[in-house]
Amino acid sequence: MSPRKKFNRSMKTREEKTLEKLVLGEAEDVIANLDKTKLKIKKTDTVKKKASANVQKKRKPVWTDNADLDETEILVPTRNARGMLSYVKTKTTYEKYSKELKDKFVYVHGTASWADLRKKDDDSDEILKRVGNFIVKTDDLTKGTIDISICKNLASNLDQSGSVTSLEFHPNAQVVMVANSKRNIFLRQVDGTKNLIIQKVLINDFPISCARFTTDGDQFIVSSYRYQHFYTYDMISGKMDKVQCDRKLSKFNLEKFHLSPDGRLMVISGKDGYIHVLSAKTKEFLYSNKMNSTVRGVAFSPDATRMYTHSDEGEVYIWDVRQKECLHKFYDEGCIHGTAIALARSEQYLATGSDTGVVNIYDTSSLLSSPTPSPLKIFLNLTTAITDLKFNSSSEILAMASAEKPAAFRLVRLTCFTTDRSIHFPSSVH
Repeated sequence: MSPRKKFNRSMKTREEKTLEKLVLGEAEDVIANLDKTKLKIKKTDTVKKKASANVQKKRKPVWTDNADLDETEILVPTRNARGMLSYVKTKTTYEKYSKELKDKFVYVHGTASWADLRKKDDDSDEILKRVGNFIVKTDDLTKGTIDISICKNLASNLDQSGSVTSLEFHPNAQVVMVANSKRNIFLRQVDGTKNLIIQKVLINDFPISCARFTTDGDQFIVSSYRYQHFYTYDMISGKMDKVQCDRKLSKFNLEKFHLSPDGRLMVISGKDGYIHVLSAKTKEFLYSNKMNSTVRGVAFSPDATRMYTHSDEGEVYIWDVRQKECLHKFYDEGCIHGTAIALARSEQYLATGSDTGVVNIYDTSSLLSSPTPSPLKIFLNLTTAITDLKFNSSSEILAMASAEKPAAFRLVRLTCFTTDRSIHFPSSVH
């Protein structure tokens, strides 16, 4: 009798293996099914999280009015069978009535973007979340009073026996030059509080009438109405030089002189309407132009290509500096004797002053087209001869002054052509 074979569970027939594969599948299929199950679970969790987030995003009202829940009579518009509009009293709460109106608006017009509470905050909402100034100050002048603050007097601690005849700021440094009629020139550091004197220059027997810095700021030039010579002072070396004017020139007046913005030319007025042009570097005579009467004021364009001169008879000449010829001339309206002239840095406005205190402002674009142009604005605030006219750097303010009367000073806003009555500088201030 043959020995019985032991049963081994690992040994399976082909039929059994086929049956297990059909019912349970292979091992790889089981792992794939497990991965699919995990993916379904993840998707379900994501949907639940989004649903909970939407619930959280729903905004709650800050407060509720209990009166909205009370019933009250409201006139509701309705239309009858003929289409005629009528109002019917009905009892409802304000909350229900508000919801009905909202649903009707959404049905007709759709949801307004500004009313969508689910939208993200835009830039306007971000602005409201911050504190501070919403309005930023601009440099442009507005109509009203100009705010000023009084600093330490630049003429303090000077020789009180002489009046101030010239004052000018250095083009590159915080330094101001103050000259008086008693031969003294003071250089002061400008800080608004102390204004310390850093240098004093004395010119013997030379009553100063005009003093100006050169364009580069390395020198200043001093002249006097009494003499036919002037002085230059080198601020680096501290050397003073005397310059005698060319004897070929006709009699001239050094009460005032003018320097071109590019630093090349120096202009002085001569007898019988002559305008003498010198080199600002070498102080040599270059050429002369002639007007019909004595020169009372000179102004240059910012690029120094044009020169404007005002005469004693009220005529204004426009010169081409490169061609050394007159381009045009016109009569200053209402002017009997001209005394001052100034050109805005923007070249938009030209201001002229007369001996009666009248100041005219012209639009430069219309000057070359007429021998009698009309001014944009005429100012009659001052009653004595205008001695100084000056535009500020932005061409928004014009300062006009007369040295013949105390406190004769006004500021003009060119944006609206009005004078600031607050800027009168009473005697207690000046």
